Amino acid sequence: MIKYCKKCVMPCTRPKIGFNEHGVCSACVSAAQKQEAIDWKQREAQLRKILDSHRKKDPTQYECIIPVSGGKDSTYQVHMIKNIYQMNPLCITNRTLARTPRGEENLQSLRNMGVDHIDFTVNPVGFNKATRKAFEKNGDSSLVEHLATYAVVTRLAVQLRIGLVVWGENPYMEYGGPEKDRKADQLNKKLAQQLPVLMGKTAHDWVNKHTSIQELESLLMPTDQELRAIKHTPIFLGHYIPWDAKRNVEIAKTYGYKARESGPIMGLYDYADLDCMNIVIHHYFKWLKFGFNRVTDNASNEIRKGRMTRAEAIALVRKRDGIKPPKEYIEHFCRQIGITVKRFWDTAEKFRNKDIWKKTEDGEWYIEGWIGGDKIPDRFPYIELSTEEKRKLIG
Repeated sequence: MIKYCKKCVMPCTRPKIGFNEHGVCSACVSAAQKQEAIDWKQREAQLRKILDSHRKKDPTQYECIIPVSGGKDSTYQVHMIKNIYQMNPLCITNRTLARTPRGEENLQSLRNMGVDHIDFTVNPVGFNKATRKAFEKNGDSSLVEHLATYAVVTRLAVQLRIGLVVWGENPYMEYGGPEKDRKADQLNKKLAQQLPVLMGKTAHDWVNKHTSIQELESLLMPTDQELRAIKHTPIFLGHYIPWDAKRNVEIAKTYGYKARESGPIMGLYDYADLDCMNIVIHHYFKWLKFGFNRVTDNASNEIRKGRMTRAEAIALVRKRDGIKPPKEYIEHFCRQIGITVKRFWDTAEKFRNKDIWKKTEDGEWYIEGWIGGDKIPDRFPYIELSTEEKRKLIG
C-alpha cells in the first residue's frame, strides 16, 4: 500500500524521499525551512562573495559556465548571472538528439540575451547505443542524456579552465531527499553520482563488444585531480536565492521564451519539459516504476508554494497523472535508438512495479491505495498533439 505525504500528494515511492514522524515528506519539510529558517539575504551575500572571487580583470575572459537547455530555468539563470550580477558567462548545452522546434526557439531567445554559447553534440552512434541499453536495462529514456549533460559541462570546464559552474536548483532541496543533501550548496562529483536520474552509472557501464569507450568519450568524467586544478566550484543557484518555476518563467518570457500554446504534454505546466521529446517518456516511466507522474510533481510544488490546496491537487492527480506520452514522441524515440514500438511497450511492461501495481479479475492494472481512488489509472489515454506539432515532428 502506497503512503502519501499529509501535506502534498507525493508518495513514499519517490526515490530518496523521506517522511517525518508526522507523515510529512522531506520536500515539504524543506519548503517550510526555506520560508522560516533560511536567511536569504545572508545566502545572497555568500553568492556575491563567490561570484566576486571568480571575476576576471580581463573583461574578455569567461568568468563562469552556465549549463543551459533553453528551458525557463536556464534562461532565468543567465538573466541573474549576466544581467543582475554582471558576470561574463559561457553557456553550454548538451544538444539532445530529440530537440523540439519550441526548444530550439527558446534556446535562440536565450542566446539573444547576448551570450556566447556552445551547442555540443555527443557522438550520436555511441550515444544511441548506450541509450538503448540504458532503456532496456534500466527503464529510462533519459539516463544517458542526464549523464551527458553533467559530463559535457564538467569536461569543458576543465578543458577551458573555468572553475565556476552555475547550476540551477538543488533537486533534493526542491523535491525532497536526505537532510545533508538538501543542504548541499554544490553539485560536486560525489553528489552527482548518487542522483536518482544517473542511477550511479558511468560511461563504462555501456562499454561492450558493440560499443567502444571512444564512442562514449564525452560521457567520461574528469578526474578529481583535474577538477582540483581548476578549483572546480559547481554551485546551485537555488541554494542562494529562492527558487520558483513560475517566477522563473515570467522572467524568461521577457526575453522571448514561449510556452506550449495547446497546453502541457505531461503535468500541469505548459512551460516545462518543452525542449526534449524523450524527457516526456522518462516521466511516464516514473508512473510504471513509482506510481506517480508529472502532475504529482507539479501539484505538490504548487501546494508548497501556497498556490493550491491538497484537495485541488488530488482532483488533478485523478484526472491527469496517468496520461501516456504522445505516440509521435514514442515513435521518434524508437527510431532514434533502433527498436520497434512493440519492443518499447514490452520493455515498459518489464519495469512495471509489481509491489504497487495489481491486476483486476479482467486483467486490468491498477494501483492499490492510489490517491486517485478506484479508477483503473493505467487505462488513461495518450496526449493528443496539435496538427501543427505533428507536422513539425513527422514532416
